[in-house]
Amino acid sequence: MTIDWYIKEAGHGFPLVLLHGLGASSFSWRENIGPLSQHFQVLAPDLPGHGRTSPAAVADFRLETLTQELLGRLDEHGVAQAALAGNSLGGSLVLLLARQYPERFPALVLLAPAAALKRVPLIFYPLRLPLLGPALAALLGPWTARAALHLSYYRRELITPDVVAGYALTFRTLAQRLALRRLTCQIDPWPLPQVEALLGQVRQPVCLIWGERDRILPMRQASWLKERLPQAELHLLPDVGHAPQEEAPELVNEIIIAFLARSLKNYQEQ
Repeated sequence: MTIDWYIKEAGHGFPLVLLHGLGASSFSWRENIGPLSQHFQVLAPDLPGHGRTSPAAVADFRLETLTQELLGRLDEHGVAQAALAGNSLGGSLVLLLARQYPERFPALVLLAPAAALKRVPLIFYPLRLPLLGPALAALLGPWTARAALHLSYYRRELITPDVVAGYALTFRTLAQRLALRRLTCQIDPWPLPQVEALLGQVRQPVCLIWGERDRILPMRQASWLKERLPQAELHLLPDVGHAPQEEAPELVNEIIIAFLARSLKNYQEQ
């Protein structure tokens, strides 16, 4: 039996799928869904183990499994084609989908994608430890959300109680916390030559959005990616950290809408 994913939907038009990062949920797109839904049919899923989607929605948490399961959910929603936008872990999924199904996903928005990682972010790395990891996972809770936000956000004044509560949804049950550990253990970063090979196969138009104050994925990774995605347009946002869509939502919405208007128009004309 297929276990449903929670997918927030809004608007009409060409589909746009928003994929969140590790430890987040569709909540991270709360300032984007409304404005973007005025132009597109927006679908923002909670990945398994995150937000309102059960960890039991997938057999394992390998990136390849997550992409195939996501395809199944899009099929169920009748989404034959879509633009993709992904932040951090979501950006990794966007790149995998784009390489495998270029005709299905004709335009890509990457917001600080986790593409050139050497390791899992430090805040989650202890979960990978063989003996200590399960115990640490059991201890995760709302405090984890606050600590992660302090690392992700540059503008700390944006970390309000409501934002912490929205992120804490991912850590509310023991099953979710243990699933987060499984995910961190199963998403080993790829060697850079393998990443370069993947990027070399991506032909779709790409919009890269990066916060200049990103503490998790430094801005130099944006330049590295831009060199390997020559078709990409790069937007560097000052005084913004690892979640541009949350710290500068109005600007990010404008960038995405303008980019997709151009890219999808060219694609449809071809």
